[in-house]
Amino acid sequence: MTHDNDRLTRNYFLTAGECDAEGRMPLPLVAERIIEVSTAHANELGIGYATLVKHGIGWVLSRLSIEMVRYPGINEEYSLTTWIESINRRFSERNILITDSNGAVAGYARSVWSAIDFARRTGADLAGTGIEHCPVAVIDCPIEKTPRIPAPDPNVVGKEYTFRYCDLDFNRHVNTIRYLELLMDQWTLEHYDAMETERVDLLFHHECRFGDTVSARICSPVDKMYDCELSREGVRVVGARFRFRNRQDVSQTAGSERPLSLR
Repeated sequence: MTHDNDRLTRNYFLTAGECDAEGRMPLPLVAERIIEVSTAHANELGIGYATLVKHGIGWVLSRLSIEMVRYPGINEEYSLTTWIESINRRFSERNILITDSNGAVAGYARSVWSAIDFARRTGADLAGTGIEHCPVAVIDCPIEKTPRIPAPDPNVVGKEYTFRYCDLDFNRHVNTIRYLELLMDQWTLEHYDAMETERVDLLFHHECRFGDTVSARICSPVDKMYDCELSREGVRVVGARFRFRNRQDVSQTAGSERPLSLR
């Protein structure tokens, strides 16, 4: 792990047990690593859990967009670098660069983290927590920000799922990654044999707990792009958009593109 005040980099190695059915880094693991490196950087800057919990405050992920050039393969080394694009008393915009062992771009991500009052489960004010001292990095992130995602056609029939013990995190709310996995499981193995996720956008609206039942609804595709949602009793929990591409059109060998203005 390396850091330069306004950014932090962590290095990883993709094991066989971490790969998906295609022998590549699965999208949920990409999201998990993003959360992990973002948390580590917040801790380095003194605005992580250990500091904010003293104020009864914590960070929650409210938006996440991931756009992949290629997915690392089995036994491949890769790195994630994160930096803060903006921060204020209510939320922080944080970006991530994913590179391979040669420094070529594998993907980018944009995330928005909101401050939440643990007791009230409402938005919190970060004033006085040290955020004013956090460095904002001037580093390009070429992917678009998370868009608004319309609700699926109300005539689309959803598939229900009830959250269980292994879906929960230490706050006893459903883990962020489980929402993503549940949405991804709406497509077949044959779909993933032919296609891979080029970009995913996630908007987190409400939390779920043990025993909550959600309905997963996926709209018909428009140019390989699907708008979807998880809803509980008719109220949206997570909105999502998946954009797929044909696997045969993607080179899975190490790329040559270099990150933009990472200096």
